[in-house]
Amino acid sequence: MNYSKKFTQFIVQRPWTSILIGLLTLFIFLPGLSNLEQDFSYRIWFRDSEPLIKRYDNFQAKFGNDDLINIIIHSPNGIFDKESIDLIQELTDELWKVSDVISVDSLTNYQWTSAHEDELIIEDFISNDHSAQTLKLKKEMALADKTLPDYLINREATVTNIYAKIKPHFDGAPNDKEIIAQTREMISRIKQKLPSNDDHTIHTNGSLDINNTFREVSEHDVATIFPIVFLIIILFLTYIFRNITLVLLPLLTILVTIMATFGLAGYLGIKFNNLIAMVPTILIAIAIADSVHLLVTYFQFRKSGNNSKEATTLSITKNFKPTILTTISTAIGFFSCTTSDLIPLRDLGILAGAGTILAWIFTMFLMCPILLKSKVKGIKENNQDDVDPRAMERARSIVNTLDKYKYPIAFITLLVSIFSTYLGLKNEVNSNPYTYFTENVPLRISNDFTLKNLGGFYGPQVVIDSGVNDGIKDPAFLKKVESFQSWLEEKEYISRVTSIVEVIKAMNKSMHGDDESYYRVPENRKTIAELLFLYTMSLPQGKDLNDRMSIEKDSLRMAVLWTLQGSKESLEKMALIESKAKEFGLDAQVTGKIPIYQNMTTFVVKSFFSSIALALVGISLLLIIIFKSIKLGVFSMLPNIIPLMVGAGLMKILSTPIDVGTALVSSVCLGIVVDDTIHFLNSFNALRSKGMATKEALVKVLATTGPALIWTTLILAVGFGALIFANFSPNKNFGIFTALVLLVALVVDLIILPTLLLMRKR
Repeated sequence: MNYSKKFTQFIVQRPWTSILIGLLTLFIFLPGLSNLEQDFSYRIWFRDSEPLIKRYDNFQAKFGNDDLINIIIHSPNGIFDKESIDLIQELTDELWKVSDVISVDSLTNYQWTSAHEDELIIEDFISNDHSAQTLKLKKEMALADKTLPDYLINREATVTNIYAKIKPHFDGAPNDKEIIAQTREMISRIKQKLPSNDDHTIHTNGSLDINNTFREVSEHDVATIFPIVFLIIILFLTYIFRNITLVLLPLLTILVTIMATFGLAGYLGIKFNNLIAMVPTILIAIAIADSVHLLVTYFQFRKSGNNSKEATTLSITKNFKPTILTTISTAIGFFSCTTSDLIPLRDLGILAGAGTILAWIFTMFLMCPILLKSKVKGIKENNQDDVDPRAMERARSIVNTLDKYKYPIAFITLLVSIFSTYLGLKNEVNSNPYTYFTENVPLRISNDFTLKNLGGFYGPQVVIDSGVNDGIKDPAFLKKVESFQSWLEEKEYISRVTSIVEVIKAMNKSMHGDDESYYRVPENRKTIAELLFLYTMSLPQGKDLNDRMSIEKDSLRMAVLWTLQGSKESLEKMALIESKAKEFGLDAQVTGKIPIYQNMTTFVVKSFFSSIALALVGISLLLIIIFKSIKLGVFSMLPNIIPLMVGAGLMKILSTPIDVGTALVSSVCLGIVVDDTIHFLNSFNALRSKGMATKEALVKVLATTGPALIWTTLILAVGFGALIFANFSPNKNFGIFTALVLLVALVVDLIILPTLLLMRKR
């Protein structure tokens, strides 16, 4: 007796024991759900040993971090009126009260440097005098200043920025959820006090808002998309089976698989993030594929006149081998991701691979015995001993057509594959963290508004090391920095560069009666030291220069505000900044959150492609072992590679760059496509081993296995297609391209694969 029959006999003869095994598996993993945590910070992506993280930690240790709450205020009539200034002042004051805020910079508290006779004056730019005459003068001064335009105000003086800096967190990340919640509540409270005809609009932005928005869109997509996907699955299953039991069993399998998998995540300390948010969708695909294959076969056997027990027995026997093989091949694909240095990708591989195995366990040990004990009624029997004659007739017509045109079909397939591969190779790795969110998400609205009305914001940080203590007081060093800063500000994509250099130059000018010719770096080291000392001593409480220069005064920080947001160009320009600094004789490093965010996609995509290559090798070896032939193993991979080639070509045609979502498509689709191929070839080889001719075997496979392939693919394609409603663009791209690739794979399995088999039948 072979393993399929032994396993089937166990399930059929001991259904309650089987159910107990399934429930015990579920209850072992369920307690882990209580340990499940969320983490959407930058630190979840990399190990602590990653150079990017080490560089950023060193940056934090010297200058604090670059985490910000950014509030943008727009007044169509201009911001230099009493109403606007009052609003800016109140927002500035209230921001100090938000958790973890250590400094607030705004138009009202900007430290304005001036001199009166021999006295140096450093004061808030706008104090308590908000009269029209004073504000008119302040507007002229602000627009003529060398720092304020494109930093705290736009050139039209209709938009202003408020920056709230967050204290460093070396062992984790700020509680962005709580901080953003307090900020929103504060803004809402202030806006309620404004008159009904007030025309001010307020936006929020900054690194904390990015992290929090990642969380919010993930929660939105989970809460919104999954009900839609489940509804679609229910409608399809209802149409296929027209039986409540056969509809509910796949849903039960999906739910227990997801719960057990995330229970495992809790045990392993895997934290929920944007990438892990894709795992439930993947598990829905895996679980529905296993269960629908079994139920469609069960349904066919019932319609052929078998009772519930006989149909269950025959269905398990027929599907045991292909389902366990597809489970192994799919798990190989996902577990290959565990070699990645990116922690979320590694975790996704662990959960998706383990979930694939759990889906098979729950399908066999829960769904099948429940199906057996439920004794499904209401299925109309046609009392045929074999397949429906009409299905056989349709299948025979398809096979005859394929046989007649097999060479043109093969030639067209070759051309499409080559052309798709050519297009696919032209795809580029590029992403924009802001366009990860759809246009109705507040952060995306804020980003688009700020770019249009204020220019660049939230760019990289540049740390320049003088090499010696007190080195930043060296006039020669500062002049190099000044020249380098001027070179940066000449670039059209850079709006503003701030550093200690303009502070020293402004102080030097003030100390010489505001003579414009003294807006320069002093020639004397002692003078520079005195200016820095005077400035520091004159600052109000809560203000200092520690975020611009290190305590040892051996290095300084440049903050770059720019318009670049795409990862490809951003990484190119950051590399250019470092190389250009060397030409100025400076030792500079680009750091901050921007390099981390922009490198993230590159790391993800590289890891995905290396894992895909590993998965292809592993699955090829599995197929060679299954079919006991190198030729057949390699041959059977062709139908699995073609859909991925076409998918890559479609990405180029639709102008969609490779990002986190589109990179994931290949991993998920490879597993599902291999599943269908194994089901098809397993049935085909079984019939051929009984002596059936190639054409007759293909007719039988298309008539029996074909419907299961069609329905599972359609359910999955429409289910993944529902992700078009997601607010997280990588999820949307993932859903769209997965649906397209799966539909292409269905065509390949039902047309190209039979054609290839017909061509080698001799």
